[in-house]
Amino acid sequence: MEKEDKALIQTTLELVKIDSRNGPGGEDEISSYISGFLEKIKIDNAIISHEKERKSLVAYYPGIESNKNLLMCGHMDTINLDSVLDSDNQIIAGIKGKKMFGLGTSDMKGGLASILYALKELVKSNYKPKYDIYFSFTADEEADKTGALNLLENELISNTKLMIVGEPTNLNLGLGSKGQIWFEVKFKGKAAHGSTPDKGKSAVLMAMDFISAISDTDFFVKNDKFFPKSTINVGYINAGGPFNVVPDTCVAGFDIRLSPPETVENVKKKIKEILSSIFRKTEYELKIVDSLDASFVQPESRMAKEIKKIIGQHVSGKRKIALSYATDGSVLNTYASIPVIILGPGIPEVIHNRDEYIHLDNIIAASKIYADIMFNVAKII
Repeated sequence: MEKEDKALIQTTLELVKIDSRNGPGGEDEISSYISGFLEKIKIDNAIISHEKERKSLVAYYPGIESNKNLLMCGHMDTINLDSVLDSDNQIIAGIKGKKMFGLGTSDMKGGLASILYALKELVKSNYKPKYDIYFSFTADEEADKTGALNLLENELISNTKLMIVGEPTNLNLGLGSKGQIWFEVKFKGKAAHGSTPDKGKSAVLMAMDFISAISDTDFFVKNDKFFPKSTINVGYINAGGPFNVVPDTCVAGFDIRLSPPETVENVKKKIKEILSSIFRKTEYELKIVDSLDASFVQPESRMAKEIKKIIGQHVSGKRKIALSYATDGSVLNTYASIPVIILGPGIPEVIHNRDEYIHLDNIIAASKIYADIMFNVAKII
């Protein structure tokens, strides 16, 4: 392993050991670390403070022209798990063989480190790309996407022609990601004694009737063949008990993931139609918690072909794929119509658990791929 590759792996490990679990102040330490790294390579950067003590960071590498830009993006927070701490309340992380273990290795501190070292290579070469390259390290991706939503207010995205997100794809080229709708329904029945359920109306049974209707196989339109099928998950049902009472209220939460040509607006309409066909208006309350449309870059587009070519110069056997999860890119695609490509060294199947890991070779390859994308930005955007 070359000296610079060893430094990249060490930086990745240091990032993983920083506790940036989602919550107030989660990005404090990691944003300072990244800012310090950028200052050492003489890249101007700014830490942005959001509400609820969250922090993002933006940086800029100037090109010859500023009428277009490439936006490289990665989130700094991880999910919040207590089981990832050692007896000293430090994040458990380490290297075994050719893998690095620890919360955030794949999602997505391996991607962050690879982006940073690709930028370092750009600085070292003193190369002047044709177009500006911006870097956004965001807050709160794992929950409310505060950092990505703040980007919508930033003037830099007015000239962004492509956003590359370093989320885990195992270096496959992610050209699409599902949209999502998170929603909650409060069902309102009629209380009665548990021994005479016919005297009341169970809000739990109302929820079950709705779940049965929305689970119909014909609920979603047939998906684009490039994407996995649209799905619905019942996240929770809560009536509170006790055993011997017919519950008069029940709250259920749902997570729908959408594949094109299905849209958020079309699915919202179908949800409302099902509710109104089964229940009276006074018997339910619908709350849409979050919604994002699917993003899709055509596989035969120039940007997809050029980036796939670059990937092939460093790793073999990688495919063009669509992903089941939403990213920060989904926010910019939905609200600013910015094309999004997801490409990262992490392993999607192992994220969000204490046994998360990443291949060291992937981190190194990703850094080289990102660097080549930056060197060839004029061909891509």
